[in-house]
Amino acid sequence: MKRTLSLVLAIALICLSGCGQSAAPQSSAAPAQSAAPAASSEPAAPSSEAPAEDPAADFPAKPVEATVQWAAGGGGDLVFRALADVFADHANGQPMVIKNVEGASGVTGSTEFMDAEADGYKVMHVNTAHVSKIHMSEVPYDITSFEPVIQIVESYNYLLVNADAKWNTLDEFIADAKAAPGTISIGNAGVGGGNHLAALLFEQAVDAEFSHISYSGGGPTVTGLLSGEVDAAMCNAPEGMTNVDAGQLKILGNFGSKRFEKYPDVPTAQESGLDLTIEQWRGVVVPKGTPPELIAKLHDIIKECVEDERYVEKMKSMDAVPAYKNTADFKAFMESENKRFEELIKSKGLGDRYKAS
Repeated sequence: MKRTLSLVLAIALICLSGCGQSAAPQSSAAPAQSAAPAASSEPAAPSSEAPAEDPAADFPAKPVEATVQWAAGGGGDLVFRALADVFADHANGQPMVIKNVEGASGVTGSTEFMDAEADGYKVMHVNTAHVSKIHMSEVPYDITSFEPVIQIVESYNYLLVNADAKWNTLDEFIADAKAAPGTISIGNAGVGGGNHLAALLFEQAVDAEFSHISYSGGGPTVTGLLSGEVDAAMCNAPEGMTNVDAGQLKILGNFGSKRFEKYPDVPTAQESGLDLTIEQWRGVVVPKGTPPELIAKLHDIIKECVEDERYVEKMKSMDAVPAYKNTADFKAFMESENKRFEELIKSKGLGDRYKAS
């Protein structure tokens, strides 16, 4: 039975000032002649209420630190480094500095970021895994713990195996998995993450059983596949693409809605007879309490980066798609994704299966 599962694998300052004047007291009897009051030689006292400064006027005035919750070489890391490559050209010459904080399938970095200063100089990578993880693991944050800024990309999930693996089609891989339940291992970028969820959805869609091996990110997952620790790896663009180009790995299944532009000979899972589409998104968030003026400024800077031809070409080379959503739309989208994942994970029992992980 085919199952249709779709996972589509990123405040106003008001100043009030006032002054008052009181009338001079009237004397009970006016003299016959009155001298005009002498003009004061003292300058008028300055107002005690200076106009508020716009915190975004000269922003940024120093480097912006971007937290990525996975190891170098993973999808989020590569996308954010592509963003960092063009950031300074749109941000007063100030660079974006990548800070990898890996651990606990992304939870370590996200938890640490909760204590980051809300001054506009701290941003964090966020993706499908950030939302799904909330419902598959015990985490100290939820969908409202960070402020959305902008969505910057969408990308497909795909199944990689070593170039010399015996499988050449997704059908062959599925047939072996059904013949020997639990013997074929699939690596993923962390328990509860987008790639893990994608592997579980694939498992359920084909009615098979795999051994799921979690790593600390997409980069380590690919390394594990290359070293033979796992039989296959569920990845998200651009993870492992350089190894495909080098002839070390091959793509068995593309779970996107259309074929890769870079690998047009690889059919989609739907074209292989499996009614399954898995896509992921990535975006930028900031700490709760970041002034809206700074969020707006960051949005405008990053939007320019996303439209920069160098970034666009880099995403294309990764078979990822620059996908822009503004702050309001991205916030609404994340809220809808949160609801969708919660319902999906509960309906499949995935939360109960992995909550203790």
